[in-house]
Amino acid sequence: MSKPVEVVREFCALMERRDPDALRALLSDTAVYQNVGMPAIAGVEAIVENLGAQFSMFPDAYAFEIVNIADDGPVVLTERLDYIQTPDGARPAVPVMGTFVVGDDDKITRWTDYFDLGLTVKLLQGEDISSLVP
Repeated sequence: MSKPVEVVREFCALMERRDPDALRALLSDTAVYQNVGMPAIAGVEAIVENLGAQFSMFPDAYAFEIVNIADDGPVVLTERLDYIQTPDGARPAVPVMGTFVVGDDDKITRWTDYFDLGLTVKLLQGEDISSLVP
Protein backbone atom coordinates (compact mmCIF):
# COMPACT_ATOMS: atom_id res chain seq x y z
CA MET A 1 0.00 0.00 0.00
CA SER A 2 1.31 3.44 -0.86
CA LYS A 3 1.96 6.11 1.72
CA PRO A 4 -0.79 8.48 0.42
CA VAL A 5 -3.37 5.68 0.82
CA GLU A 6 -2.20 5.09 4.39
CA VAL A 7 -2.54 8.83 5.16
CA VAL A 8 -6.10 8.89 3.79
CA ARG A 9 -7.09 5.71 5.64
CA GLU A 10 -5.77 7.25 8.87
CA PHE A 11 -7.62 10.49 8.18
CA CYS A 12 -10.92 8.67 7.55
CA ALA A 13 -10.47 6.61 10.72
CA LEU A 14 -9.80 9.79 12.74
CA MET A 15 -12.98 11.39 11.35
CA GLU A 16 -14.94 8.85 13.38
CA ARG A 17 -13.44 10.20 16.61
CA ARG A 18 -15.12 13.55 15.82
CA ASP A 19 -12.10 15.40 17.19
CA PRO A 20 -11.11 18.09 14.69
CA ASP A 21 -7.80 18.76 16.45
CA ALA A 22 -6.75 15.13 15.90
CA LEU A 23 -7.05 15.75 12.14
CA ARG A 24 -4.78 18.80 12.20
CA ALA A 25 -1.58 16.72 11.99
CA LEU A 26 -2.69 15.20 8.67
CA LEU A 27 -3.58 18.52 6.98
CA SER A 28 -1.05 20.87 5.41
CA ASP A 29 -1.14 24.48 6.59
CA THR A 30 -2.41 25.54 3.16
CA ALA A 31 -4.85 22.65 2.63
CA VAL A 32 -8.10 23.24 0.78
CA TYR A 33 -11.33 21.36 1.63
CA GLN A 34 -14.44 21.48 -0.50
CA ASN A 35 -17.81 19.82 -0.54
CA VAL A 36 -18.63 20.39 -4.20
CA GLY A 37 -21.45 22.89 -4.56
CA MET A 38 -20.34 24.76 -1.45
CA PRO A 39 -17.51 27.27 -1.06
CA ALA A 40 -14.01 25.88 -0.62
CA ILE A 41 -12.36 26.27 2.77
CA ALA A 42 -8.66 27.17 2.73
CA GLY A 43 -6.11 26.71 5.50
CA VAL A 44 -5.81 24.15 8.23
CA GLU A 45 -7.35 26.39 10.92
CA ALA A 46 -10.47 27.10 8.84
CA ILE A 47 -10.83 23.41 7.96
CA VAL A 48 -10.51 22.32 11.59
CA GLU A 49 -13.10 24.94 12.59
CA ASN A 50 -15.48 23.75 9.84
CA LEU A 51 -15.11 20.11 10.85
CA GLY A 52 -15.78 21.03 14.47
CA ALA A 53 -19.04 22.66 13.39
CA GLN A 54 -19.99 19.57 11.38
CA PHE A 55 -19.28 17.30 14.33
CA SER A 56 -21.42 19.55 16.56
CA MET A 57 -24.33 19.20 14.11
CA PHE A 58 -24.14 15.42 14.45
CA PRO A 59 -22.95 14.81 18.02
CA ASP A 60 -24.12 11.22 18.31
CA ALA A 61 -22.87 9.68 15.08
CA TYR A 62 -20.36 10.46 12.39
CA ALA A 63 -18.54 7.71 10.55
CA PHE A 64 -16.70 7.13 7.29
CA GLU A 65 -16.87 3.64 5.79
CA ILE A 66 -14.45 3.21 2.91
CA VAL A 67 -16.09 1.03 0.26
CA ASN A 68 -13.31 1.37 -2.33
CA ILE A 69 -9.99 3.19 -2.39
CA ALA A 70 -7.55 3.77 -5.24
CA ASP A 71 -4.46 5.87 -5.75
CA ASP A 72 -2.35 7.30 -8.52
CA GLY A 73 0.77 8.69 -6.90
CA PRO A 74 -0.26 11.46 -4.50
CA VAL A 75 -3.95 11.36 -5.50
CA VAL A 76 -6.24 9.04 -3.54
CA LEU A 77 -9.86 8.39 -4.51
CA THR A 78 -12.36 7.08 -1.98
CA GLU A 79 -15.84 5.72 -2.45
CA ARG A 80 -17.38 6.03 1.00
CA LEU A 81 -20.54 5.72 2.97
CA ASP A 82 -20.65 8.58 5.47
CA TYR A 83 -23.01 7.98 8.38
CA ILE A 84 -24.72 10.74 10.32
CA GLN A 85 -27.53 10.54 12.85
CA THR A 86 -30.87 12.02 11.81
CA PRO A 87 -33.26 13.77 14.21
CA ASP A 88 -35.27 10.54 14.60
CA GLY A 89 -32.15 8.63 15.75
CA ALA A 90 -31.58 6.68 12.54
CA ARG A 91 -28.02 6.42 11.19
CA PRO A 92 -28.33 6.10 7.43
CA ALA A 93 -25.43 6.32 5.01
CA VAL A 94 -24.76 9.05 2.48
CA PRO A 95 -22.79 7.88 -0.58
CA VAL A 96 -19.71 10.10 -1.08
CA MET A 97 -16.84 10.15 -3.57
CA GLY A 98 -13.75 11.83 -2.19
CA THR A 99 -10.51 12.98 -3.77
CA PHE A 100 -7.49 13.57 -1.57
CA VAL A 101 -4.11 14.94 -2.65
CA VAL A 102 -1.25 14.10 -0.32
CA GLY A 103 1.95 16.14 -0.41
CA ASP A 104 5.54 14.94 -0.10
CA ASP A 105 5.34 15.66 3.64
CA ASP A 106 2.50 13.08 3.99
CA LYS A 107 -0.06 15.81 4.68
CA ILE A 108 -3.31 16.31 2.82
CA THR A 109 -3.12 19.39 0.59
CA ARG A 110 -6.54 19.08 -1.03
CA TRP A 111 -9.72 17.24 -0.04
CA THR A 112 -12.76 17.37 -2.28
CA ASP A 113 -16.01 15.48 -1.59
CA TYR A 114 -18.74 14.88 -4.14
CA PHE A 115 -22.20 13.89 -2.94
CA ASP A 116 -25.88 14.46 -3.64
CA LEU A 117 -26.93 17.35 -1.40
CA GLY A 118 -30.60 16.70 -2.23
CA LEU A 119 -30.27 13.16 -0.89
CA THR A 120 -28.72 14.49 2.31
CA VAL A 121 -31.58 16.99 2.76
CA LYS A 122 -34.10 14.16 2.33
CA LEU A 123 -32.21 12.13 4.92
CA LEU A 124 -32.23 14.97 7.45
CA GLN A 125 -35.96 15.50 6.87
CA GLY A 126 -36.56 11.89 7.85
CA GLU A 127 -37.36 10.52 4.40
CA ASP A 128 -36.57 6.88 3.73
CA ILE A 129 -33.63 6.94 1.33
CA SER A 130 -32.61 3.31 1.76
CA SER A 131 -33.43 2.44 -1.86
CA LEU A 132 -30.99 5.15 -3.02
CA VAL A 133 -27.99 3.99 -0.98
CA PRO A 134 -25.82 1.04 -2.04
